[in-house]
Amino acid sequence: MGGSLMFSFFHRNRNATWGRPRPVVILAIISLLLLLLAACKPAFLDPPRLATETAQEVVMATPAPPLDLPAPTPTGPAGEIAETAANSTTSIAPNPALIFWGKKGSTAEAVAQQAIANEFSAQSGVNVELFLVEPELLPDLMQTAVVSSAYPMPHVVMLPLEYTVGWAEEGVLDIGTTTQVMTILEQETFDPAALELVQVGGGLAALPSDGWQQLLLYRTDWFAEQNLPPPLDYSAIISAGQAISNSIELINGFNMPTESSLVATTRAFEQLAIANGCQLVDEKGELQILTPACQDALEMYRFLCNSFCPPGVQTEVSTRNAYLAGRVGMIMAPPSVLPMLAGLDPANLPTCTDCTSATYLAENTGIVTQFRGRGNGATSANLGNATYLGITNAADEEIAAAFAQYWFNDGYMTWIGSAPEMKVPLRRGTPEEPLRFIREWVTLPLRAGGANLTDLFGESVANDLSTNILDSSRWGFRQGYGGLVSQIYEDLHFSILLQELLSGYYNSNRAAIEGYKRLVELIPNYAFYVDPEPTPSPEP
Repeated sequence: MGGSLMFSFFHRNRNATWGRPRPVVILAIISLLLLLLAACKPAFLDPPRLATETAQEVVMATPAPPLDLPAPTPTGPAGEIAETAANSTTSIAPNPALIFWGKKGSTAEAVAQQAIANEFSAQSGVNVELFLVEPELLPDLMQTAVVSSAYPMPHVVMLPLEYTVGWAEEGVLDIGTTTQVMTILEQETFDPAALELVQVGGGLAALPSDGWQQLLLYRTDWFAEQNLPPPLDYSAIISAGQAISNSIELINGFNMPTESSLVATTRAFEQLAIANGCQLVDEKGELQILTPACQDALEMYRFLCNSFCPPGVQTEVSTRNAYLAGRVGMIMAPPSVLPMLAGLDPANLPTCTDCTSATYLAENTGIVTQFRGRGNGATSANLGNATYLGITNAADEEIAAAFAQYWFNDGYMTWIGSAPEMKVPLRRGTPEEPLRFIREWVTLPLRAGGANLTDLFGESVANDLSTNILDSSRWGFRQGYGGLVSQIYEDLHFSILLQELLSGYYNSNRAAIEGYKRLVELIPNYAFYVDPEPTPSPEP
């Protein structure tokens, strides 16, 4: 294919057929079990392991693009999907087609993805069918698409880092085509850490599009009033939580996601863990959750949530709303909250009693990307995440590769500009202009006609948010166990375990043992098993 791939595709016969055999990577019985899931979410106090049965409400597809892809259900929307397909341009036009599973987010993000699809179609003659997928539904939808005809198998899919390696190892993602596209785009133009994390068998699982870092936000005015140091380590976080919490005024010291059905819960804990020197697995493949560093991280999570967080299950939305209302001193949150702090999101304005101006909360918020644990192996660590563009094995290689090249060139800044606070370009520039996209990103307004990150939070913060995004030791990837990470995040193993810990089913020591047992079940022929509960020897 080589560097002429884009050229050769645009000049090929547009009536050419496309498609490849769909990979069967999961037994058909998995699909049946998936579709029989219960239709209600687990309660906060469900018994251990029952919390795994998280179901989703059906969101019916809209008749015009972009389409929302519904959640899998026992009856399913197969009829609606089939009717949509029958009425789509794919069935009546001679042009080739590409199914693109994009990311369902803000209206601006939907508009940007549709604009890119339309522009690529106009240039190439390819009919792009855009489906917008809820990030939390993506694993179930992909599993269903692989093993059944309920949903059309995507040809290109936007996915988070956590699923990349696992899906490549399962045969869902096309490593060969992806690696060829990277050769054409030139890997030197991409963030090297973003490429390193998705290496599979000498190739790439997916193409890194954009990234963000998890933030620890804190009220600098409250910290100054009580002469508190910035929350840069476990000790400072605990001290601030104790000082700020005020039950009489209904002020909480800390908040972060705890809901068992959210990957955000696992991400929050993962940062606490790696800051304390707790890795998921070592280079030999031995699980580390029974180590003192990991047990201490579990205890830190339990102590923070039970001592300083608001009562009840917490989500990213409830966490940020508490901060906007002036009810919490520190939160762990994604950068999507930053425009809200500055009063740029009419649907989510600051309502704190101190907020005398639209930008008060932005001006009195400190932003931490890295903090340190307290154990012997503690290190200052961030938690970076990224969105990747994946080419599946169901795609026509040339069509999908041409779309990917268009995405990272003509369409790239259209996507980045739709929510720049969450989209640091992981393609830094072009061979001719190595930092072009980063330079443009710094100047992008967070909302149309509004200020940019530098205007609102300063040059230092903007620089922190855009550098070293994926340089920290994300669980499992650099040790060669990205597939295990995919399983953990897809099935919410740690999110469920953490909720059970907070519910009082386990203390931190017992949670480590339960976590170990569940992880061992995910690794065939695990070679390092130790019984965490050895049977006592009989007394003589």
